[in-house]
Amino acid sequence: MTILRIEHALSMLRMDLVQRFAQDDWNDAQAEQVARTLVNCLRPGRDAVSDHPEMVDPKLPRDVLRRALRYVNDNLDSRLTWDEIAAAVEMNTFSFGRRFKLSTGMTPHQYVVRCRVRRAMKLLADTKLSIAEIALEVGCSCQSHLTNLFRKYAGTTPSACRTATRQTRRDTTATGGSPLGALPKEIAGTSATAARISGSL
Repeated sequence: MTILRIEHALSMLRMDLVQRFAQDDWNDAQAEQVARTLVNCLRPGRDAVSDHPEMVDPKLPRDVLRRALRYVNDNLDSRLTWDEIAAAVEMNTFSFGRRFKLSTGMTPHQYVVRCRVRRAMKLLADTKLSIAEIALEVGCSCQSHLTNLFRKYAGTTPSACRTATRQTRRDTTATGGSPLGALPKEIAGTSATAARISGSL
């Protein structure tokens, strides 16, 4: 058994545990699945990780990545677990998570959260839905959950974002400028990050 294989297994375990902890999603069946996956990863054989670094966890094929991103965007109003996304593209959870991160620079969970924030920003700007309704539309359990995501990923609150976006639209309509350019840096940056991933496909 090589050090590379052990490091690979531990890295996948860490990613999965962080994901499950963030979603408060753990039970005996999932613990058993983790154990089986680790054993398979460490067992030498056809599916084991190669001893050659260039063969370790290649990026996701373009079509698989597109399917995963489409699945996330089509199902943002649901809970969207890492397992569910991996199953949608017919991949092992650990392998999918690692290869998704290699392909996008973020974990599936981070991508889902950023998509939720981005969709919420659009709904805040374009609709008259309440913040609580928008929270449910983007898969958050409540308004407080959405507010926490906004504070963490956009550096603001949904209410402040809505106010800033509406003010920006009024200002840019009057001056003929770009609405994104006038948004607070944190908000524009979050939108740009999500757009960069989608645009690179």
